[in-house]
Amino acid sequence: MKQVIDVEGLPKAGPYSLAVRSGNLLYLSGQTGEGMQFEEQFRNAMNKIGKILAAAGSSYDMVLRVTVYLSERSFFKEMNLIYSEYFTSRHPARTTVVASFPNEKTLVEVDVIAE
Repeated sequence: MKQVIDVEGLPKAGPYSLAVRSGNLLYLSGQTGEGMQFEEQFRNAMNKIGKILAAAGSSYDMVLRVTVYLSERSFFKEMNLIYSEYFTSRHPARTTVVASFPNEKTLVEVDVIAE
């Protein structure tokens, strides 16, 4: 059965759910962050993901897969350093993609699948 997860205070940019649970799996929509610098945007996106996971009764430790979309490949090393602060053990599978975004100020977007 499909269960929609939304978190009060977290805005959405369109007609979608922040997360959807189906069975034991939790699918989070991509999250971006505010700010001008990569680190600020990435931490903001990861903190939003943490709030969504908590609202669904999950946590970073329960994340199975992560996709990180970077606007520039030069952000990869910095992303890895920050990422390791959020996923300290039981590292999930991950894919990192260099992509362009509809909003030219967006530097990073992250989506996850969790239990």
